[in-house]
Amino acid sequence: MDDTMTGDQGGALPRANQKSVNLALQGGGAHGAFAWGVLDKLLEDGRLPIDAMSATSAGAMNAVVAAYGLSISGPDGAREKLQEFWRHISSAGSRPLASVGDMAAR
Repeated sequence: MDDTMTGDQGGALPRANQKSVNLALQGGGAHGAFAWGVLDKLLEDGRLPIDAMSATSAGAMNAVVAAYGLSISGPDGAREKLQEFWRHISSAGSRPLASVGDMAAR
């Protein structure tokens, strides 16, 4: 097992009798935001260490952010980085887009 994804889940690799999961995360903006909530609960609970992730589009963004957070400070780090990422995406989406004319004037 590659401990890169499990990071510091509980301070050790899964126990012999503990199951781990491989996740396939799908794309699509709303699906990505939904998957963030599911990942948050899996990471918070800690009973199912994540062994690997495969993903596309928004799912890939979740996988990369979660893997980064796991690598720097375990499940809590992954939860923190996912929250930062999706809060940033949400706030960016609430800003008005510049019109083509505004961009050309710059």
